[in-house]
Amino acid sequence: MQIDHFLERLDKIRLVQNGFDYKLGRALQLDDFVDIEKKYGIEIPNKIKDFYLVANGLKTLNPDFKLIELNSWIVKGGLIHFATFDNLIEIYFVISKLNDAKEWTIINKDNNYVIAKTITNLWSDKIWHWLEQKYEIWEDNWWVS
Repeated sequence: MQIDHFLERLDKIRLVQNGFDYKLGRALQLDDFVDIEKKYGIEIPNKIKDFYLVANGLKTLNPDFKLIELNSWIVKGGLIHFATFDNLIEIYFVISKLNDAKEWTIINKDNNYVIAKTITNLWSDKIWHWLEQKYEIWEDNWWVS
């Protein structure tokens, strides 16, 4: 994931999609991860840290998406609620084990649907289906309109 391209694409959507807007949280430093990792006994994969080093949180409007700030993560039962789509669909990192890509799998806990195996896949592909076409990527039939 190249964060510069991610931000450029958000800016393009802002220009062409009526009512769309976004706001980024402040960038983190590597030291900011130490307390969270210690508190929860986890090691956050580097690809996840990469985004938070640019923006600790992201909020979009029309359509709505929220990436939760690192210090507001809730860890429970081997999962971290880290983002919300459409103000009600919570998505989670599965932190109980690393997947084949050595990252945390991203799921919709309500239906156990695997949204992405990597944060890079979420940021480089899946998120745009929601932000640009409003496809509900958190369900098995998201590509059907």
